[in-house]
Amino acid sequence: MKMIPSTKPYFDKRQTKFITSAQKEIFKSGRLILGPYTKMFEEKFAKYTGTKFAIATSSCSSALEICLRFLNVKNREVIVPTNTFVASANTVIFAGCKPVLADINRESLCLDVNDFKKKISKNTKAVIVVHIAGLIHPQIKSIKNICEKLNILLIEDVAHALGSSIDKQKAGSIGNAGCFSFYPTKIITTGTGGMITTNDGQLARYAISLRHHGAGKGLEDIQRLGNDWLMSEIAASLGIAQLKEIERFISIRRRLAGIYDRKMKEFNINRLQNFPESHHVYYKYPIILKTEETRNKLKAILKNQYGIETGSIYFPSVHQMPLYKKMYDFKKSDFVVADSVLPRVLSLPIFVSMTKTQQDYVINSLKKALNQ
Repeated sequence: MKMIPSTKPYFDKRQTKFITSAQKEIFKSGRLILGPYTKMFEEKFAKYTGTKFAIATSSCSSALEICLRFLNVKNREVIVPTNTFVASANTVIFAGCKPVLADINRESLCLDVNDFKKKISKNTKAVIVVHIAGLIHPQIKSIKNICEKLNILLIEDVAHALGSSIDKQKAGSIGNAGCFSFYPTKIITTGTGGMITTNDGQLARYAISLRHHGAGKGLEDIQRLGNDWLMSEIAASLGIAQLKEIERFISIRRRLAGIYDRKMKEFNINRLQNFPESHHVYYKYPIILKTEETRNKLKAILKNQYGIETGSIYFPSVHQMPLYKKMYDFKKSDFVVADSVLPRVLSLPIFVSMTKTQQDYVINSLKKALNQ
């Protein structure tokens, strides 16, 4: 069998037909940015997430930086879980303030609420809540209540969790803003790209300006220090096609995860806990092994002997990155859960085009590898 990837984007004939037709129109019009497809994608995305506004950007990183700059966090602190892509912390620095890293919850691998509360200081301006592996943070409503009481701004990093929800409220619609990624591995992709969702009209107008060099009425009317953070019309056409299919994509991922669930129980392998109030979209399917050595051995066997690629959940963590080790004096006791759990996490392949034959092969290979 050919190498089975850990993840893979999916475009069927219907999507390809729409994208091909859209791109012909785009090329004919000569309008490659800020055209009707970007506007259409934004409108459909806002409707899907249940927010008033959606603003397309070049990446989730640029989306985060735009939100942080609008919220005026300069010279203040922003709490960020260590279990995230380093860009979440980097954007805090680019926005002129200090990231304060916090530990994670053992069951969800999301920001630990108790450590979040401990890390709050008089300088805390905002928190970035990162949803993990397709799971919306199970305690995001509690975090929101804390933020409202203490006047802390809440930004959702939804790179992993487009379509997830809690109590029927979509990820990206709960905080002051939601930031999404359309990188090739994500639930839907535009090749690369991002999106901001918000109910704040001022933030929406600011984002529209900042993503285009800080322009007002046009590039002859620069009102603030911005950047080139636009999404192309071609990328937006991919997004429209993919968004049309998102519920089908999620349904397939949930079905595949259900099969894995039954087998992991049979193999006595720990997986992330299910939270009944949360609608999980299974961007990843992480399992938790007993030791880091077991995890590393299993990963190597699956790849080298069986041709199966596996992933991780942001390991090494942000606090383990050389850059952040140089910048901050972390203690061993700062990230007890992250340091204990994340080195033991392995993500099994899960993607929309995964066949029964492929998944059966992964399961059978995993069973054999566990006994080697």
